[in-house]
Amino acid sequence: MEAAAQNITKVNLELGGKAPAIVTQHADLDLAAKAITTSRLANGGQACTNAERLYVHESVAEELSQKLIQAFEATKLGDPRESKDVTMGPLISQDRLETVEGMVKDAVSQGATVATGGERADLAGFFYKPTILTNVTHDSDIMREEIFGPVLPMTTFSTIEEAIEMANDTVFGLSSSVYTDDLNEAMRVVNEMKFGETYVNRENFEAVQGYHAGMRQSGLGGADGKHGMEDFLATQVVYMQYKK
Repeated sequence: MEAAAQNITKVNLELGGKAPAIVTQHADLDLAAKAITTSRLANGGQACTNAERLYVHESVAEELSQKLIQAFEATKLGDPRESKDVTMGPLISQDRLETVEGMVKDAVSQGATVATGGERADLAGFFYKPTILTNVTHDSDIMREEIFGPVLPMTTFSTIEEAIEMANDTVFGLSSSVYTDDLNEAMRVVNEMKFGETYVNRENFEAVQGYHAGMRQSGLGGADGKHGMEDFLATQVVYMQYKK
C-alpha cells in the first residue's frame, strides 16, 4: 500500500486470516469433524482460509473433540509423490516449523492441553504432527495470532451470542464457518459474522463464481466471480450530447 501510494495506484490485497469455526449443539458432529479436519489440515494448515480456531458448544465439546482426535491421528504424513496414501505434507520451511512449534509450547505454558500431536513428526523434512489443543482460553495468543500450520486450538461456549462475540473478536476478517442443522441459527451467524466469507456445514474452500475477499486487516478488494473481475477494472463514465 505504501509503495502504491506514491503513484496513487489501486491495490488489491489478500492478507492474513484467523478463521473461526463455530459448532453448535444442533450440528451433525460427524460432518463437522470431517469438514473441520479438512479445513484445518489442507496444505498442512498453510492456506489463508484454513479453519484456525474452534468454538464448540459445551454440550457436544467432548464428543466432537474425540471425533477430531481420531481424524487427526488418522492423517498420514509424508511425500505425496512417493505414496498416494499420504494426506498431509510438510511445512514450507524450517522457520515455519520452528514458529509453529513455539506457538504450541507457548499455548501449553498458558494452560492449553495437547489432546493429540504437539510435536515434530519423526520424518525427514519440516513435518509437524496434526495437533489439537483443548482448554484454550479465548484471549490466549494461539487463539488470536495466525498459526499457518496443522494446529487447531478449541474452546467452548454456552450461548450462540457468546460464540459470535468471540469469533468476531479479532483484527482479521477473511473466512469463517458454522456447523448447525438449525437454519435460523445458521442465518443468524451468517448475518452477524464480520468476515468476507462464511461457510455453512462445509469446508472452507471458495468457489470461482463466488467472491473471495476479506474485511478489516485481512485485505482490500477480492477475487473470483463478477465482483472479483470488477476489482481489476476501471470504470469510465461518458456523458454525451450529440446533434447531427
